[in-house]
Amino acid sequence: MTSVVFSHAQHVPLLFADIKGFSSRSDRDQLRSREDLYAELRAAFTDELWRLCPQEDRGDGVLLVIPPDLPVQALFTAVLPRLEQGLGGRRRSDPLLRLRIAVHAGAVHRDGHGFAGNAVNHVFRLCDGEPLRQALDEAASDTALVVSEVIHDSVVRAGLPGVEPTTFHPISFQVKETRARAWLHVPGDNACAMRIARESAAGTDEGRDRDGRGGVSISAGHSVHMNGAVVAGGDAQVGSPPAPRARRWRGGR
Repeated sequence: MTSVVFSHAQHVPLLFADIKGFSSRSDRDQLRSREDLYAELRAAFTDELWRLCPQEDRGDGVLLVIPPDLPVQALFTAVLPRLEQGLGGRRRSDPLLRLRIAVHAGAVHRDGHGFAGNAVNHVFRLCDGEPLRQALDEAASDTALVVSEVIHDSVVRAGLPGVEPTTFHPISFQVKETRARAWLHVPGDNACAMRIARESAAGTDEGRDRDGRGGVSISAGHSVHMNGAVVAGGDAQVGSPPAPRARRWRGGR
């Protein structure tokens, strides 16, 4: 296995780990948390694999670029379980180290300043989504994980050995201009992940009702009788069009 070297964009897996509650800590505790973060990640990846993964420090977290020839399921069957175990073993530490983790894959560019590309942006947005934040707030575990549709399709849903699809639950999230679907996994607390996924789905349905998508409105200039009819997809205009709305006077405003 070789380290990731970029002469052009490469399609690679990405892992981003972010420390919960980092900004509320003192400078001294932030520095300790960063040292602990790198120590736990290095132990979970093992020294050999860690050396092969380029890293980009993000202050309260770290972006890891995974070698394309590493079987991605190894993240789920070996690396992440070791990370959860390591964090659990230090639970009495001060400050406490708990991590939000996002995994994605896509085309990544590397220049003299670091890594760039839509795939990099997306893994950061995944980690910043409200469902993942809520999961780590409520879960008994020390990590909460979200994976993109790309990773779910190629690793989780594919039924690769050691990855249990029933422990990944669909969520919807919006961060800045990104609105997307992803899959939530909470190690050892599947009930928490299921509950948050249900709440995420309910919130999406409410949003669709509020903005008018997904429903049907009917405007008619006379009585309408619909016996056994089905209307789908949006607005239906039946008969005479509705009268135009009176324009509101905005003078002096």
